[in-house]
Amino acid sequence: MPNSIFARFTWQLEEAPEVQNIPLSIQHWLFEKGSLTARLKQHCHQFEVKVQSEKWIEKTFENETALWPVEPYWCREVVLHGDGKPWVAARTLISKGLFTHYQSLSTLDDKPIGEWLFSLSAQRVGIQWAKDPESGLYARRSLFLVPKMPLLISELFLENSLISE
Repeated sequence: MPNSIFARFTWQLEEAPEVQNIPLSIQHWLFEKGSLTARLKQHCHQFEVKVQSEKWIEKTFENETALWPVEPYWCREVVLHGDGKPWVAARTLISKGLFTHYQSLSTLDDKPIGEWLFSLSAQRVGIQWAKDPESGLYARRSLFLVPKMPLLISELFLENSLISE
């Protein structure tokens, strides 16, 4: 999984003027307020989560550190597949307090974190987006508060054809 790709992005706010250069069909995916998992499931017959890595990390990428305090985070990296094709590479950072409070996070296995997150009515603080200048692929990231404890999900759309429909 291209997890290091998230480190090189220059993230933009949803309200940034550059948004006007993004086709509307792509904007609808980037700024989806509901569950991306649920939306992806509507576009395939078989949905699958393939876990790439789950571990505690001490250091986050510089562009992540600006969002919250430096502390250990549970880092979960997965690839979401639709009908056998890799659609989204995702990196989730979960604060130690949140991970400790919700023990079920340690047993998600191949279940999408989005289903767990949206079942709790988590508060999305905002969405940021980026376009990789090398590949032309789009990404988004969302900071959630689950009773005031942070969780950051970064998602890279691996096929622009999926989100340009």
